[in-house]
Amino acid sequence: MKIAIPTEDGIMLSTYVINPGGVLIISVEGGEITGEELRWNRPYDIITSLKGVLCNLADCNTIIVNTATSELQELMKSQQVSVVTTNEVIITKVIMQYLNTSLLMESNTCCSP
Repeated sequence: MKIAIPTEDGIMLSTYVINPGGVLIISVEGGEITGEELRWNRPYDIITSLKGVLCNLADCNTIIVNTATSELQELMKSQQVSVVTTNEVIITKVIMQYLNTSLLMESNTCCSP
């Protein structure tokens, strides 16, 4: 499973979903983190629409954001990507909450079976 977290600096969750500086991708298997990848948006790859978000999320199962508009939820649902919302902004805390399922209990998950 791969989790996408929009970020400006790799430390804090970005409030921008459409045009973040990049996306931190966390690989998780069996409840353990198995890898991390920071995908920066290059100046000529600037994402200017919600559909542009998909280029960095093509291999992800979940995206964690502060807020999720209905447009974002529908777009992610069409791509079978779960949307999880949180008020936390520190990425390490977001990941720990997610792995401990506390975010799952509070989440707005669009694609659960």
